[in-house]
Amino acid sequence: MILRHLLLAGVIALSACASADQRAAPTTDIEAFQHAPLSNEALLSHVRVLASDEFEGRAPGTNGERLTVDYLQRAFEAAGLEPGVTRADGTRSWLQETQLNAATLTNVPTLTISGRDGAREYAYATQFSAWTRRLDPTVDIENAPLVFVGYGVNAPELGWNDYEGVDVRGKIVVILINDPDFETGDDRGFGGRAMTYYGRWTYKFEEAGRQGAAGAIIIHETAPAAYPWAVIQSATGSARWDVVRADRGANRAGFEGWMTNEVAMETFRRAGLDFNQLKARAQTRGFRSVPMGTLRGSLELQTRVETRTTSNVVGVLRGSERPDETILYSAHWDHLGLCPPIDGDNICNGALDNATGTGALVELARRFSAEGRPERSVAFIALTAEEQGLLGALYYMQEPVFDPAHTVAAINMDGINNAGRTRDIEVVGYGKSEMDDLITQAVQAQGRRVEPDSSPEAGYFYRSDHLHFAQLGIPVLYTSNGIDMVDGGVARGREINEAYVAFNYHKPSDEITDDWDMSGGAEDLEALYTVGRTLADSERWPEWRANAEFRAAREASRP
Repeated sequence: MILRHLLLAGVIALSACASADQRAAPTTDIEAFQHAPLSNEALLSHVRVLASDEFEGRAPGTNGERLTVDYLQRAFEAAGLEPGVTRADGTRSWLQETQLNAATLTNVPTLTISGRDGAREYAYATQFSAWTRRLDPTVDIENAPLVFVGYGVNAPELGWNDYEGVDVRGKIVVILINDPDFETGDDRGFGGRAMTYYGRWTYKFEEAGRQGAAGAIIIHETAPAAYPWAVIQSATGSARWDVVRADRGANRAGFEGWMTNEVAMETFRRAGLDFNQLKARAQTRGFRSVPMGTLRGSLELQTRVETRTTSNVVGVLRGSERPDETILYSAHWDHLGLCPPIDGDNICNGALDNATGTGALVELARRFSAEGRPERSVAFIALTAEEQGLLGALYYMQEPVFDPAHTVAAINMDGINNAGRTRDIEVVGYGKSEMDDLITQAVQAQGRRVEPDSSPEAGYFYRSDHLHFAQLGIPVLYTSNGIDMVDGGVARGREINEAYVAFNYHKPSDEITDDWDMSGGAEDLEALYTVGRTLADSERWPEWRANAEFRAAREASRP
C-alpha cells in the first residue's frame, strides 16, 4: 500500500530506534480499555501490541495473523460489538474466512535480455521484480520479443488504445507507470495530473493479461509511481497472494513485474530507441506500440502455490431503529511480515501502516458504544491482505457481509496521524461524493479546515480498500492527515513526509517510538466518528456526484 496519509504521518526522526516499549513483547491483554476512547494513550496501547515483534509483522497465513485475529475478536467483543458474519447454518462469527492462493518463489530468477550485442543478465530484487498469478509450478519464458506499449491503456470510452494494431501474444510488454497526462498535466481524458485507475499498476497487469502477453514489466520511475524502488524490493522476499480464480490465473500474463529505471534506460539504448522521445509519443492520442528491435527476454519462475485461509474480522453494533441499514468503518490489519533485513532487523512491524488504523477501528467501536446504540447499524471490518492488492476487500466485494444496496456509506482508515495536531485534514478523492460535505462540517466544528488531496497524481484514492466498496456503489470517505502542523506548520509536515517515505515506509523501522504523538490522530478520528454518527442517527443517504465513476453502480443497486 502506498497512501497519501501515510506519506504525511511519518515518524519525526529520520532513523528512529525502537523505544523500550517496542522492544519488550507487550501483553496482548486489551490494555487500551483503561483509557478513554480515541485518546492518545488508548491508540498507542493498541499499536504497542499489534506492531510488536511478537506479532511478526502480521502477514496473512502466519502466527502473526493468528495473534492479530485473536486480539481483534476479543477487542471487538470488549468494545460492545456482536459478531458480524452470519454463517450458512445461521450461527454467528467474527470471521469472514477468505480463501487465497499464496505463491512463493522457490528459485532466485534472473531476467536475461538478449540482442545483437549479446545477452545481459539482471539480478532479482535489486534490478527487477517478477511473480506470476498463474498456478503453474514453472513459468518459463524463452526469447520472447519485447514490445513497448506506452502506458498500456485500453480505454474505449476515451478513444484510447495503446494495444491497437499489435498482437502481443507470446511477447513481453514494457509499460510506463501512471497516466498519459501525468507529466504534462493536460487533460486527455485521464483527469490531468490526477491519476485514474488506468494509471495503477494493477490495471496495467490486468490489461496485459487480457491482451494475451507472455510477460508484463513496468518501468519504475519514482515520481509517477509515488514511491522509491525500495518499496518494490521490500516485497520480493514474501509470498504473492491472490484470490482463488476459477481459471487458475490463465487469463493473466505469464509473469508480471517491474524493472528499475536504470535497466530500462539501458534496454532502450540497446534497442536503438530514445526513451524520452517515445514517452512523449506515448502521451499523445493515437500512439502505437513499438517493437524493441531484436531484443528478447527470458525468465524462469519456479513457484510453490498453497491455498490458505485468512480472515476479515467483522463486528457490528446493531441499530435500534433500522438495523438493516449499515455504515461501514474499515482498516486493514495485515502488513508484510518478515522482510529483507536492515541492520539485522527482518520484521516489518507496520506500526503506522496499519496498526494505527486497526487500533482506530477498536477505539471507534468503543466510542459508538459509549454514546449509546445508534438508529442504524454500524459495522467495523478489519480487512486482510491489503498489502497484496486489496484482496480482503476484493473478497468482501465478491461476498459482501452487508447488503450493498442497504449500506449507507463506508469510511476507510489506512494510517493515523502519529506526529501531533494539524490545522487541516485532506480528503482523498475530494469532489466524488456528498461525504465531502459531512467531513467538512465535522472538521470545521473543530476549528480546522478540509483540503482536497494535494497529490491527486499519485492516485491514492485507488490504492486502499475503500476502492472495492466504491465499486459496489457505496459512497466512501477516505481522509489523509493534514500537512499544516500546529507545531511547526507546513515545513514540519513536509519534513515528516520525507522522513517517513525515505526511511520507514515498508521497512523494519516502521515501529512505534517515544516520539509518537497520537493527539492529532485522535482529533481526526473524532471527525470521522461525527460523520458516521450523523449518518447512523439519520435517514440520510449520501450520493455520488454526477461525474463520479461509481455513481452508475449505486443507481443500479438502489433504483
